[in-house]
Amino acid sequence: MPMDDTQLREDIRALDGLPVFVAYNANVDAIVRVGERLERFLDRPSNPGEDFPDTPLESKRELAAAISHTMAAGRGDEVAMTDAFSATLEAELEPDGQQMGGQTGIMTNLVSSLGASPITYTYLLSDRQLSMFDHPDAIRYPLVEDDAVRYVPLREAVNTDRTKINWVFEFRVDDDLFDVRAIEDTRFIAASRPPEFDLSAGDLDETIDQVGATVDGALLAGYHNLTPDHVEESYERTLRHARDVIRRLRSGGDVPVHVEYAVTHDADLREAIYEWILPEATVIGADTHELAMLHEDAALDAVVEPPREDTPFDPDEILAHYRMLSSLRDELGVGSIQLHAMEYHLAVLDDYLTPEAVERGLQFSAINAAAKADSGHISSPEDLETGLDYEPSERGREAISRLADHVDAPTEGGALRTPSVVACPNRVVADPAGTVGIGDIVSSSAFVLELAVANRTDAR
Repeated sequence: MPMDDTQLREDIRALDGLPVFVAYNANVDAIVRVGERLERFLDRPSNPGEDFPDTPLESKRELAAAISHTMAAGRGDEVAMTDAFSATLEAELEPDGQQMGGQTGIMTNLVSSLGASPITYTYLLSDRQLSMFDHPDAIRYPLVEDDAVRYVPLREAVNTDRTKINWVFEFRVDDDLFDVRAIEDTRFIAASRPPEFDLSAGDLDETIDQVGATVDGALLAGYHNLTPDHVEESYERTLRHARDVIRRLRSGGDVPVHVEYAVTHDADLREAIYEWILPEATVIGADTHELAMLHEDAALDAVVEPPREDTPFDPDEILAHYRMLSSLRDELGVGSIQLHAMEYHLAVLDDYLTPEAVERGLQFSAINAAAKADSGHISSPEDLETGLDYEPSERGREAISRLADHVDAPTEGGALRTPSVVACPNRVVADPAGTVGIGDIVSSSAFVLELAVANRTDAR
């Protein structure tokens, strides 16, 4: 059933005190609106909107090429930049605003704002980064002493003066850069890759099972942050270590693990993540661009030509998404893969939580997505009330109806729920205050509510 105010309040109560582990990447997002000021700062590329530069980015011309290409393609993108170019941007470009960034930072902010009790690990925690957490007193940080994990308030865990900064270049439809017009409201991220990041948490890696024994679930992200400079020979050794950490975490209490996928243009890194990390997940979260990359990298035959994101919405594309998700889930052997698309949220599942819990999670995530898009920020449960002001997408309902016909199952209130597939319409905000982090909001809100609903059901 579509969510109402009573159901929303019940779901928020279910999250109270829910313990969840969140790692690895938090940063500060420096927000810049695409416009004349940015164009004056950058250097004009040779073929604006057409050529995508080599990565990592190392010049203003390459950055201009990447942003204009993203505007022309109509989908968000993220590319790493060199440490030297990152320093250039910090020294020469004034952002229009700053906010919490990084999947771990965004997800921690959300779950703490909704009353859950996150244990968060991130490899760089400066005073500047600390200031971006809305509820630092509600967040614990794991430290290891004498082979035992103890939890300290986040304020006591500051460990560096350095802050990881990502530059987020936001644009709306018809915004112009070097004569290239944006065809969608989205963003391009130029991501820093500090040398301190190597997916190693020191002594915590060997004692992570103690964390697993105290939490109900884990939200893991940031694997795409690796670069060749972070590894000795190849990505395999580092990601095999990260795989072993996930297994050790789960051994502490069979902890459900959500891995949030993210775009990287490093094909070797994507291959290593696919081989060593994704099969360890209980559930994987992805958007449509990430799903297309996953499916292409896996070389699966479920869909001959995946739906293109730069074409007008076609309700039948949900059938392609369903086939892609199903084939990937079968290939990886995970419990569920969940897709956050513009008009609908879609999950395929096998050995995961109940379909009822997944549907509740997807409905809840649509409310969170709308609230985030409406105001740009969620800092308390009351902020979610705004999400109810937006009706479930009619185009999403239409698409889900096509999928329901395909799997020969009924819909209820626009949602589909079977033992193997769950879908619900998103709540779309036509003029979003911002687009960065909405996918992380969707995935984390869905996952924690799924856990809370499942735990409450098990307790009965």
